[in-house]
Amino acid sequence: MYSRILVPVDLDNVDKLGKALETAAEIAKRDGATVVYAGVVDTVPTPSARPEAAVAKERLDRFAAEQAEAHGIETADQVAMRRDLHLNVGSELIGLAKKTDCDLIVMASHMPGLKDHVFSSNAGYVATHAPVSVYVVR
Repeated sequence: MYSRILVPVDLDNVDKLGKALETAAEIAKRDGATVVYAGVVDTVPTPSARPEAAVAKERLDRFAAEQAEAHGIETADQVAMRRDLHLNVGSELIGLAKKTDCDLIVMASHMPGLKDHVFSSNAGYVATHAPVSVYVVR
């Protein structure tokens, strides 16, 4: 049913992604899909941002390889540089889903708090704006 699954990851908070990672791996196994792990790095467009992007890519490469081995799935990864900090991370994730031809996005969410009633969460934004199916895991 699905061929490419985008899974946004924050490598500084992997401990909060367990259910989303497991869900994506299960769907990938069932459908023979590739899981594309996506990271968004906040930066400003300067030459000093290049090493930051390279380090983020190396970390995500290692993470994807570890997930492939742990779950027996095919993986890939993609990093986006968010140069405009006013843009919602969700718009970057949707762009990555389009760029990598993903037909499903599986992402972690959190229990909504007061801030979420004023500002949209990343998962909420993606779920309402993505042109593909979105599976939000809490």
